[in-house]
Amino acid sequence: METMQLKYDREAQEKNVYVVSACGFDSIPADMGMVFIEKNFDGVVNSVEAYLQSDVRGGPPNSAAIHYGTWESAVYGLAHADKLRGIRSQLYTEKLPKFQPILKHRPLIFRSEIVNGICLPFPGSDRSVVMRSQRFLYEKEGKRPIQMHAYVVFRSWFAAICAACFFLMFGMTAKFSFGRRILLKYPKFFSMGLISHEGPSESQMERTYFSLTMKALGWPKSESTSNSVKEFHDPPTKTLTVKISGINPGYGATCVALLCTAVIILKESEKMPGTGGVLSPGAAFAKTSLISELEKHEHGMKFEIFANK
Repeated sequence: METMQLKYDREAQEKNVYVVSACGFDSIPADMGMVFIEKNFDGVVNSVEAYLQSDVRGGPPNSAAIHYGTWESAVYGLAHADKLRGIRSQLYTEKLPKFQPILKHRPLIFRSEIVNGICLPFPGSDRSVVMRSQRFLYEKEGKRPIQMHAYVVFRSWFAAICAACFFLMFGMTAKFSFGRRILLKYPKFFSMGLISHEGPSESQMERTYFSLTMKALGWPKSESTSNSVKEFHDPPTKTLTVKISGINPGYGATCVALLCTAVIILKESEKMPGTGGVLSPGAAFAKTSLISELEKHEHGMKFEIFANK
């Protein structure tokens, strides 16, 4: 995504073309969830913690849960992860300013009372997508960038520890060409049946649900001004917890999200920033009706306020 932005952002702006990356699950829930939080926070948001949960209702999976294509993308993504630092240094010549209080990382494995589960750092691209949007909004609109960390939730310590061991094995193996070959040749074996070339059955897709719980911390409006980038001397006291949920995340929700974003570009381009460019969803669609469009569809996403204190 960053490579596309580095190569084509200027040209896309010159030719009035919008190129929006990460328009599926799970970046749309994360990035548009940040937009939803800002619209409903009624103050200044300092930080957000996001907790992703997914499971299959009605008993255990009756087939592989994930298609081989996702596995292949993950393998090659990890193989080239070390190139990201160089790409980002070219793309972002200046670092984002650090605002207090700094959002600290949680332990490698921990229990969260917010979602009543055991959590690990989320290995996907959600945080990088969100921070692309936050950088854009800071540079173009002067908005205070929101800090964000993302986690994935498991029902038990055993499941979380097994997942941590798997992530470690996968990450180490994908770093080497021989390791990548065997990961791609034997996906079902290395994923313990989770991955296959056939992917999940139709019935399993419809039984799969997801929820992304996001807890924001900041200052109420009475203590600040909208879009303020000033430092606050008092600790943040206001919280807002939202939940984005849906079914069939990998296929139904992703297809709906992709189509909705395309329709929004066609119908509401006047509400999008500038005249084009390579953008992340939160930067591209913050002022559009994308969230309400996503909520209209059976396989869309529901955005709701869980707690506002």
